[in-house]
Amino acid sequence: MMNPRRGSVALLVWLAAAPLFAASGPLTFSVDEPTQSYTITEDGLPVLTYRFGEVPLPAGVEAHHFSKGETPYNGAYFTDGSRFGAERSDYIYPLYGFHGEPLTADYPKDHRHHRSLWWSWCEVRRNDKIGDLWAVCKIRAYPVEISRMEANAGGAELEAVNVWRYDDDPADVVKETVTIRAFKTEGEQGSRSRAVDVDVRLEALVDGMAITGRQKVDYGGYGGMTVRLNPEVKEFSIRAVHPNPDKWRGDDLAIVQRVTDPAALGDAAWMALYGKYPAAGIETPDFTTLQMFESKATPLYPNHFRYYGSTCISLAFPAKTIVPLAKGKPLDYKIRFVIGEGKTTLEREKAAWQAYQR
Repeated sequence: MMNPRRGSVALLVWLAAAPLFAASGPLTFSVDEPTQSYTITEDGLPVLTYRFGEVPLPAGVEAHHFSKGETPYNGAYFTDGSRFGAERSDYIYPLYGFHGEPLTADYPKDHRHHRSLWWSWCEVRRNDKIGDLWAVCKIRAYPVEISRMEANAGGAELEAVNVWRYDDDPADVVKETVTIRAFKTEGEQGSRSRAVDVDVRLEALVDGMAITGRQKVDYGGYGGMTVRLNPEVKEFSIRAVHPNPDKWRGDDLAIVQRVTDPAALGDAAWMALYGKYPAAGIETPDFTTLQMFESKATPLYPNHFRYYGSTCISLAFPAKTIVPLAKGKPLDYKIRFVIGEGKTTLEREKAAWQAYQR
């Protein structure tokens, strides 16, 4: 295995019917080698950038530290003064709208560890040992290789391999393979939509591994696939659809609409995030809708949602359930994001959910 601390990159050019960097298609890649950042573009505008290499703290920004206390880790936070929210890799920043405007934020002032669009777990356990991949505390993901990169008229796909490693132990404990697919934009201007799939496969490399969310806080269980939106979003609101919702922080905010209608929607579950984002050359931007769908193949489907007032939203798999990662038994976690122009309807959102599940 390549040394993940160096973030070595191995680009495998696949000679398939749809060639790499197809000149005839609207989607392609650009690569910034110094930062190991991979951007998918469509017709010259960015769709998303995957941060494979380490992203350092911005100039003038300092990492945070958990408070010190007399008790050890209590299921919610470390109390030993541990540093968190610092250098990291393996996430998407930014996710873009149709005018090249960033929809997401990295290193926000209130939560340094929030990183645009990312997948992580608040407790990564190896027997009694715990690291917080969500907060980038005591454990991190390290880049290994880019194992596939293809683009054609229908879309673009990137596959990256990372490993997780505790800060105080050089052993690789989990192999993570993330596959990011951006599909060709559909529809006419004013009602366009674009799907982006993020598939995560976790494979334990040692015995005793497990993942779970926060355990002992009143809004616990968050983690999993998460998006942190651009702080300049205006008129932000949420529609959350779930057949059996639980109570979560932010549930009583006026901007949240809860829909529970199993008779009409069955086991469908999704979140739709509405807002207006500043875009260059657009004086009065219209709404952009960002929909989040979880594959029904995900364990414990439908998992619950977590939202709190900093425009941070999670599809919180596995919530407070402790899910073992057994050697030789990969765990697959698959999410689709759909970016749409305008403020979508419940019917359009349901159709997009159904299309993903097919």
